[in-house]
Amino acid sequence: MGKRWISKNLKKMEPDPFGELREKIRHMSNVINLSSGDPDFPTPSHIVEAAYRALQDGYTHYTLTSGLPELKEEIAQYQRKFHMNLDPEGEILVTPGSQQALFLTLTSILNNADEVLIPDPSYTVYSPIIKYLGAKPIIFPLNRENNFHIDLPTLEKKISPKTKALIICSPNNPTGTVFSDADLETVAAIAIENELLVISDEIYSEFVWKGKHKSIATYPGMKNRTVVIVSFSKTFSMTGWRLGYLIANQELTQMMGGLQANMVICPAGFVQRAGLAALQGSWEPVTLMAQEYEKRVDYVVQRLNALKGISCRKPEGAFYVWVDVSALCPSSIDFCNDLLEKKALITMAGKYFGQQGEGFVRLALVKPMDVLTEALDRMDSYINGLDI
Repeated sequence: MGKRWISKNLKKMEPDPFGELREKIRHMSNVINLSSGDPDFPTPSHIVEAAYRALQDGYTHYTLTSGLPELKEEIAQYQRKFHMNLDPEGEILVTPGSQQALFLTLTSILNNADEVLIPDPSYTVYSPIIKYLGAKPIIFPLNRENNFHIDLPTLEKKISPKTKALIICSPNNPTGTVFSDADLETVAAIAIENELLVISDEIYSEFVWKGKHKSIATYPGMKNRTVVIVSFSKTFSMTGWRLGYLIANQELTQMMGGLQANMVICPAGFVQRAGLAALQGSWEPVTLMAQEYEKRVDYVVQRLNALKGISCRKPEGAFYVWVDVSALCPSSIDFCNDLLEKKALITMAGKYFGQQGEGFVRLALVKPMDVLTEALDRMDSYINGLDI
């Protein structure tokens, strides 16, 4: 009976594949879960202590919708590392998580029938939000032949008079690709020529294994036509704290701030104080996490490439590996379901990230080395049992 009250747009949203997985494994034992990008490291102690102090000091009330001024000042200071010169008052909006920042951005710019260019493969939430808002996601493929970098002719063919925005993610989830200068220059030129807004998802900027992170917002002509999405979740192992922010021109941040005021009023004050401590305190925990992630990446890639029928290149960034299993099974969903059923190992089917992800599986390296070793032993045992 409740279906009669559900909006047509909400019905268009695809089911959350992570939710389906969580439900499937709820009653299973001895499961190793490499499906979700939730770091296994504890939140650094100085961040936890700052939140505790903030609670004691009374940061339990509303703050400014756009965020604590001292936090926005520190964010602006931090972003100078990536050559961003920001007005903390007018160009930063603190949000309860980066997905809130993404939702605010898309909700604020899209009308019915607008088109948004999104890469394939890409993070699973882009397309559902666009569809929910009555707009249309237009896929541009990132091909394995190009190591999942951007192909200019392919991208240009997807642009129409209805195209309003373009989403990129670098380092990319799920492929681990870090977009090059050539990639970003291509996107910038297309955005300027076609009057597009670029939404740049940069939540893995501290985990780059090849080269350095660069934001498209720093390219000529791009600062005022880019929304940068950033999160504390991955960098500081704060996924459950729900803290992120967006960077945009003042007109956009004011508009999105008004929307946020009508949705959640503001991010929690004590969580914002924890975020301030994260940026101001020691960065040694982040450095150690990055070193451990790269150690895991190197080990897992080496082990995977030794398995029959598997190929896996080292990602250029982030803490995922993008594994080609097409020689073993034509369906990535079937491969993952069978692996879960027989070996209690949870991975993420590439098909969930888009059609170009078919034949691939994503592993999130968010477990200690001994657990990853066991996971790879299980995968080895599973593959050896296949009739190939």
